[in-house]
Amino acid sequence: MSWQLAVGRWPLLMFTPWPPARTGVAHYASMLVPALRKRIDVEVISQRPTANSQPGPRIYQLGNNPHHEWIYREAMQTPGTIVLHEIVLHHLIVEMTLARGDLDGYVDALRANHGEAGAAWARGRAAGLHSEMGNFLMPASIELARRSRGVIVHNRYAAERLRSFGVTTPIHQVVHPFDAHPEAAARRDEIRARLGYAPNERVIGFFGFVTAAKRPEVIVEAFARARRVEPTLRLLVVGEPAPNVNLDLFRGEGITFTGYMPDEEFPPFVAAVDRLVNLRYPSAGEASGILMRALDAGKPVAVSDYGPFAEFPDECVVKIPFDREIDALVEFFAGEVPDRSAAQRRWIEENATVDAAADGYVRALKQARRESAGVTRSIPLFPRLEATLRNGRIILRNIGDFTLRTRTYGQPAYRVIVNGNWCELPRDLPPGAETEIAAPNARPITLIHALQGVPVIDDQPFAVLP
Repeated sequence: MSWQLAVGRWPLLMFTPWPPARTGVAHYASMLVPALRKRIDVEVISQRPTANSQPGPRIYQLGNNPHHEWIYREAMQTPGTIVLHEIVLHHLIVEMTLARGDLDGYVDALRANHGEAGAAWARGRAAGLHSEMGNFLMPASIELARRSRGVIVHNRYAAERLRSFGVTTPIHQVVHPFDAHPEAAARRDEIRARLGYAPNERVIGFFGFVTAAKRPEVIVEAFARARRVEPTLRLLVVGEPAPNVNLDLFRGEGITFTGYMPDEEFPPFVAAVDRLVNLRYPSAGEASGILMRALDAGKPVAVSDYGPFAEFPDECVVKIPFDREIDALVEFFAGEVPDRSAAQRRWIEENATVDAAADGYVRALKQARRESAGVTRSIPLFPRLEATLRNGRIILRNIGDFTLRTRTYGQPAYRVIVNGNWCELPRDLPPGAETEIAAPNARPITLIHALQGVPVIDDQPFAVLP
């Protein structure tokens, strides 16, 4: 079936930032659109229309920053297929509401996405009780996903997170493509000379928009330790820092910090370094264009063994565990690592070409449902547990659709509050599985959902046992 037969005579309208906008989504769209135009008719809309809405199927490229506010509003008003480059839109919602003094708008948005727990969190934040983790626990993309006719994400982690919040809209996984730059290697010596690097120095690259979730403090600490072992190490930081990142971090011995750099300048700088580090905690379900460039360039790259990055094959990346994060980074920086370039090349050519991404878009657009679903105003924050008493023990059964994580996997672990006492479950609890915990003597027994290290925002018991 051709695209024209599938959707009629109108072109696909792609709402997206476009270069020179300072967002990686702009570069992504500029890379994807030429390949899409070989398959379907695409009209790019890079600023909010002032006239009446144009007819035709729609696709919205969405990121978690103010560049995407107008796109978010268009997607809420006229449902289409959304591309969530990260499932966390909470920061964007804050910029659109609370940052402008609109507390009611913030509370309403969090209630629409996460029910009364979300509204309680929003009111607490407005009162000054804020944890950055809340932005990740409550991604605030749920209402938009449920309104839409289709959702595209870049990894399995993002798809599973959306489903865990009750999203039933068709979700499609389309890998973030790489943008080949074979010519960049020829500029390696030029860039290194410009930066003052000697041929025998090993340069570690830390690239992209620098946020707290990319672990800059951990990277700098590990680099300082590794440099005591190997004095020829250098750290090259290329990217604009977020407002909450302390630039003093990058003033240490052996560190070069360039600040913002346009996307088209990145490839020769990637070629100039010897290894790259690309960590995440917590994860917003994002992909990394920098990681794809590292794989294209055949560079050793260290990633967090968590979330989307854990999905990459072991032969392509060095995975850094949380329980020995700094030690593992020191080994990566100062030690020897095997050549992974052949495996990296095979993987990206088999899975992450621009043509493969364009084909994934066409499949998703053809399967997008024609009518948007009704919006559910209350999405459960926590999974569904069934509690019973048996032989003096509390039996907990997971009757939800996803695994209940009771250990730390780069995000807060699940806990149960039993008669006011926090209780850790003995193990992870997959759907349908049971576990048991001790029952207190006092009756009745109240059970309340909680998350490790996070204030309780909904203190209503999910079970009361006589």
